[in-house]
Amino acid sequence: MAKKSAPVVSLNWQKMRATEGELIDILLKHLGRHYGSEAVSEAWDEFSLWNEVPMDPETEPELDTIFLPWLVFNWIPDNAEVDAAKHLPEMPVAMHYLKRKGPQVDSFYRRFIEEACSQPYSFFQVTAVDPGRSLSLKDLLLGREVTVHERQASAILCRGDTLFTRTVTMDNASIMLGCAPTIIPPRYLNDLIDMRERMAEIRSDFGRELLEEHDIELRSLYYRIREEIYNPPLPQMQNTDGDPLQLTKLYYVLQCTPREALDALVSLSMMDMDELISDGEFDEQGELVSIEFPWLKKGNAQQKSWDNTVMGHITINSGQLTVDVNSQQRADAVKRKITHRLGKRALFRNAVIQSVEKMLEDIQDNPAAMPGKAGPGDEDPMMHPEIQEKIREMADNHWKEWLDSPIPALKDQTPREAAKSNIGRERLNALLLEFEQRAAGEVQPFAPDVEALRRSLGLT
Repeated sequence: MAKKSAPVVSLNWQKMRATEGELIDILLKHLGRHYGSEAVSEAWDEFSLWNEVPMDPETEPELDTIFLPWLVFNWIPDNAEVDAAKHLPEMPVAMHYLKRKGPQVDSFYRRFIEEACSQPYSFFQVTAVDPGRSLSLKDLLLGREVTVHERQASAILCRGDTLFTRTVTMDNASIMLGCAPTIIPPRYLNDLIDMRERMAEIRSDFGRELLEEHDIELRSLYYRIREEIYNPPLPQMQNTDGDPLQLTKLYYVLQCTPREALDALVSLSMMDMDELISDGEFDEQGELVSIEFPWLKKGNAQQKSWDNTVMGHITINSGQLTVDVNSQQRADAVKRKITHRLGKRALFRNAVIQSVEKMLEDIQDNPAAMPGKAGPGDEDPMMHPEIQEKIREMADNHWKEWLDSPIPALKDQTPREAAKSNIGRERLNALLLEFEQRAAGEVQPFAPDVEALRRSLGLT
């Protein structure tokens, strides 16, 4: 029976796709005759939220992919500020076509139009993919599920991706009719859930009608997400204390010997003097000339498993002391410590600050300059077995602590807390899908074992 029904579904799908193309051409001609030459521009202004964007498919791919179906099946002219003599039909173009043509319209065309006009746009998450054949989708706003026949999109989409689209079902076959071109990744699921929660506050049993009423709000959300995807803001980079990242180098003139400076500052390293001084450089008389060492503090505010935190890097040379830190807060703290320990023996000269933007540009231009990157022909120290084992141990501890740490994406609930409610599990699944997509095709030492996390949280 399955073998016999499959060709029927395939034929229905092909007929729906053919009907879509034929109808849009017919309805655009009907639009030109009965709605006037300015109708398309007026509709485009509304669709693009009156942002005065050009009707250019090169810069606005929505023009070809989603706008035309929306134009003929969804758009209703606004006659509020138009003279009565110039009023346009206050109904979708497709419904006006049915009204004018009446029984002349082919029955399949009629059913297609009625189904298309009754289906609002929504956000559909991909729950399964059969490459080259179909997509299983879940409507994130209405909760309904549908499998659509789709060849091209099913070849590039992944589980967890979300589409802004409308689905049409006829004779057990479903297609997407007007799909926005931007693929929404899992990290935006919280925005979509928040939209659904706001709608539920308006009407707890909301359905298609409310989505139609909030057509503009849904497109506004889509366009905001699209803007963030293609023009992302600079990341708000922070160090492990949660301070805004700001690479700063402090310069001091030393009025004492390097050994005297080291004696005063050695406590900042949390190391024994004998251990520390063995890494210094000495002159022929055995006097210390220069030395470098980290400024450390016990523990870490964000990573409970860390024994200590590297706060900065101190370099002592004859006549000069420099300190490298990565935030203004740490710069202020170490200046106080140096003043307390060395007093007038260390005269502050100046600070050189490198912006985050410049740092990101340098990394982009020269990835090998990133910490931990080996140069050509160099052995990468990160590949040493001992270091790899330590990284694995740190990663395991991190993800164990993550289960009981408040997460902003979970509305500051811990993963274990979120797993206890339906909406919490929904947000949690979105976060885990994002982890999966980030790790796909890359070897990341701190990447989580997502399936192990699912088991720990009872999500399998």
